[in-house]
Amino acid sequence: MKNFKEYFKIYESEETKEVFEQNEFAANRLSLWVIFSCTIILVIAWILNTVGIFSVAKTRMTVLAIVGLVEFSVPIVLYFIYNGKKRWLKYVMVIALLFVCTNLFCILNHNVILIMILPVLLSSRYFSKGFTVMISILAVVFQAAASVVTVMFGIVDLNFFPKLADGTVITVQDGLRTSVMGLGLETTRLAVSMLVNGFLPRLLVLTIIIFISIYIAKHGHDMVLEQNEIARASASAKAELNTATQIQNSMVPNIFPAFPERKEFDVYGAMYTAKEVGGDFYDFFLIDDKHLAMVMADVSGKGVPAALFMMASKILISDRTIMGGKPSEILEFVNNRICSSNQADMFVSVWLGILNIETGEVIAANAGHEYPVIRRNGGNFELLKDKHGFVIGGMPGMRYKDYEFTLKEDDALFLYTDGIPEANNIDKELFGNDRMLDALNIDPDAKPEQILSNMKEEVKKFVGEADQFDDLTMLCLKYHGNQ
Repeated sequence: MKNFKEYFKIYESEETKEVFEQNEFAANRLSLWVIFSCTIILVIAWILNTVGIFSVAKTRMTVLAIVGLVEFSVPIVLYFIYNGKKRWLKYVMVIALLFVCTNLFCILNHNVILIMILPVLLSSRYFSKGFTVMISILAVVFQAAASVVTVMFGIVDLNFFPKLADGTVITVQDGLRTSVMGLGLETTRLAVSMLVNGFLPRLLVLTIIIFISIYIAKHGHDMVLEQNEIARASASAKAELNTATQIQNSMVPNIFPAFPERKEFDVYGAMYTAKEVGGDFYDFFLIDDKHLAMVMADVSGKGVPAALFMMASKILISDRTIMGGKPSEILEFVNNRICSSNQADMFVSVWLGILNIETGEVIAANAGHEYPVIRRNGGNFELLKDKHGFVIGGMPGMRYKDYEFTLKEDDALFLYTDGIPEANNIDKELFGNDRMLDALNIDPDAKPEQILSNMKEEVKKFVGEADQFDDLTMLCLKYHGNQ
């Protein structure tokens, strides 16, 4: 008994129960539409027989139609009462369809030879091998019974009997024996001929369909389990990525205003990743009361590996910067540390600048990163074409050079990653440095937050329907002077 229940078990565990229930509810909906279609066909057949197109006795056809409509009404009514949300509805719907198909087979045997295939195929949609086997056994039994009934009360195809001309059909009105004897045929021989040439070939075809349906049911069952497992893994991965995104976002300054007590400068940063997590990062922090460090970096690659490399690089840069030293010395130290254990062969481009808050002097070094952009008070934003060193993580022992510039009152500094100039539209056209400068100069006197917002909107309008290919990371600092 336990093995029998296991055979008919559909879901493997409570975790998959809901998945299979949803599948069965969808299959119930399909069964409803099949029953609706069969009801329409039954009514049409009744009408055609009434006007004389079919040769079935009208009384029998009327009884068939009324019985069929009653049988179909039961699953239809139950479906709407329970909104198709009961798992036992499949037994009512498919077995009702089986009964009606058997009725049709009994009276229209010559015209609906393989109608018994329909409920078997429909049962496979529920993805329960046990249910399909049960319906298949019932279909064979009902077909055998219908074959007996049809030669007694239905239309008999006598093509199976060699003495009659091809296409000869007789309508049994007063019983098969009387009709056959009236034609001078041997009833026993006719019965054997119909069994061998009629019932057995149909049974063979039905058997083939049964095996196909059982395979579909089993394969569908396994497919649902596999898809559920994939969905669970995907949901788990998505949850992990969401957590990684939160961790990554928390790694960069994201509370603004960042230093409300400092009136000498205003700084704002933003990061928009192309994937859930990315490799770009920006950073700014006070080394002491007089010095502000600014970092803009872009890790090679995307996704989780780039994000992990980004976090390691950020921590190394910030920790080493707080220890003191010039930007070139800091980048050399970070480069050697990363190269010593860079098994993934990744690298990161970095611009590092240290602002003297009192004087506006900036000492900076560039490790393969984009040119910074400076705006002098009353002027427009322009590229500052500094000297580039080699990227961090590319080769140990690299040397970097410092350079200096001074920010005066109301000057601004804009830092970014290559995701902005290399943003492309559906025509594969690059946004470029010229458009970037134009976006910055829409309102050069605006606050840093508004400047970044203008940039994002211009890139968005340019890209249009194209996918965001790379991370967009920006930082803007406006220097107000030592007030």
